[in-house]
Amino acid sequence: MSTETLSPEHQATIEEVGNLFAESGFGTPEVFAVAPGRVNVIGEHIDYNGGLVLPAAIDRWVHVAIRRRDDALVRLVSAQAPGKVEEFLASDDLAPQGNNWSNYIKGVVTGLKKAGFEVPGFEAAVISTVPVGGGLSSSAALEAVFGKAILTLLGEEMDGLDLAKLCQKAEHDFAGVPCGLMDQAAVILCEEGKLLMLDCVDDSFQHAPFEDPDWGLLIINSCVSHELSDGGYAVRRDGCHAAAKILGVETLREIDPAKLDEALAHPDLTEDMKRYVRHAVTEIARTLETVEALGQRDYALAGELLNASHASLRDDYRVSCPELDFIAELAQAQEGVAGCRMTGGGFGGSAIALVRRDCVASLTALIESRYEAEFGIEPKIFETRPMGGTRAWKA
Repeated sequence: MSTETLSPEHQATIEEVGNLFAESGFGTPEVFAVAPGRVNVIGEHIDYNGGLVLPAAIDRWVHVAIRRRDDALVRLVSAQAPGKVEEFLASDDLAPQGNNWSNYIKGVVTGLKKAGFEVPGFEAAVISTVPVGGGLSSSAALEAVFGKAILTLLGEEMDGLDLAKLCQKAEHDFAGVPCGLMDQAAVILCEEGKLLMLDCVDDSFQHAPFEDPDWGLLIINSCVSHELSDGGYAVRRDGCHAAAKILGVETLREIDPAKLDEALAHPDLTEDMKRYVRHAVTEIARTLETVEALGQRDYALAGELLNASHASLRDDYRVSCPELDFIAELAQAQEGVAGCRMTGGGFGGSAIALVRRDCVASLTALIESRYEAEFGIEPKIFETRPMGGTRAWKA
C-alpha cells in the first residue's frame, strides 16, 4: 500500500504523523498504519451476553508512524500529549502504570510476545482524530493500529479475528475494562460501505451492506467523558452473568423473547438482574430486526428500533445520562431523523442518529444550539459512513 491509495485527508495526516516522528528525533518511519474508531449502530451491552452486535467503522482515525530500534527500548510520542515521551522496555515483563495511554501499547506488545513474536524496541508517533471518552473505541483503535504496525514491521501477519482477541485481552489486562470483542473486531474487520454483524457466541461474522446516497449516520459526541473501569460496566456484566447462571443458560442469548416474562418471574433474580435481562433479551431481538430493516431500506422501522434501544438503555440498563437523553429526545422529534440512541458503554459518550442526508446540516445546527444552551457544553457532531478497518504498509 502507498499514500497514493489513501484519501486526501489520510494523506495529510500521514504527512503530519511523519513530521511528528521526525521532529521527535526518531528519523524516518519504516511503517505507517491507520485504524478507525467505531460506532455501534445497535446491539449495546450484549456482546458479553452472547448477542449479535452491529458496529461500523467510522471516519475518525488513529495514525501511526513506527521504526524498529536495535535495542529493547520503546519510545512513544503523541500529538494528543505534546512534549511528552513515553518509554518502556519491550523485553520486560510489562505491567500497566496508572491511567496512561501507553498501557494499551504495553498490552499489545505483551500479547504479541506471548503469541511467539519477537517484538523489538521501536519508536512510534501517534496522531488520533478519534474522540477520547466519546464511546467511539479510541482505545480499541490504538490497540489495533499498534498490533498491525508491529506485525508489519516484523514482516508478519495475523488473522484479523485473532488480532482482535489479542487486543481485547490487552484491554482486559492493561486497562482494567472487561469488554467484549465487538470494539476490537469492528476496528479490524470492518469493510467500507458495510456494517459488521458479529455473533458473540462463536465470533462468526458477516458484512451487511449499508450504502445509501440519501441516508447516513450522524455521531453526536456529548463531550461528557465516561470511565468504564470505574465499576459501572463490570457491575452490569457480572449481573448479567449471574442472572444467566440462575436461569440455567450459558448466555442471555438463549432466553426466548417469547418466554421473557417467564424468565423474569424467577424468584432468585434481583430487581437489577431483571432489568439487565430484559434489556439484553430485547436488545438482541432488536439487533436482528434492524439488520433486516436496513437490508430492506425500511428506515422508519430501523429508526423505531434505535429509539427503543435508547429507552431500554436508559430505563432498564441505566447507562444513559441527562445529556444523552436530551440529545436523543431532541433528535427523535426532528424531520428526517429515523431514530436516535446513545451508543457505546454509556455514562456519557455519544449518540448515533439515522438521518436523511439533506437534513444533516439543519439537525447539526439545532442540536449544537439547544445542547449548549441547556448544558453549557459544545457538542462535537459529524456525519460518517461505514469505513474499512485497520491497515498498515511499509513506508
